[in-house]
Amino acid sequence: MANETLAGIGEAIRKAAAVYADALAAVGKALQDVTGVAAGADRDRLVENWLRVARMSKDGVITALDQGYELWEREVRRSAAQTRGAAPERPANPADAWTENWRRATEAFGNVGVLGDAARKQAETIQKTLQDGLRAWQRLWEPEKK
Repeated sequence: MANETLAGIGEAIRKAAAVYADALAAVGKALQDVTGVAAGADRDRLVENWLRVARMSKDGVITALDQGYELWEREVRRSAAQTRGAAPERPANPADAWTENWRRATEAFGNVGVLGDAARKQAETIQKTLQDGLRAWQRLWEPEKK
């Protein structure tokens, strides 16, 4: 497992960076669409919600990188300590907290009138794209089920 995990971390980092770039591009397009809407409180809330989604995208990728490093370090230490005894247990999966935060963020779009529904659907699409791209991290993080 350690060698497979260590080898997969580089690929997971590459995918995370690509997914993050795709998410920012999607949010950028959504923000361009919002600029065509008449100025007002609804537009301001949409802009703030999109900025929140962009920030959460960044936070998700940074969390994945941090967790990936922790996994890498743990696997290196486990491999080095195999002769000394049992490996440490894996901590809980951080993807669950990230998914819950995304759910809350997309729900916030529902509070922005008619435009909010379309924005919520776009945010859900971005979330799905990020989740699909970050699956490599989940595969590294979660032990194989036999």
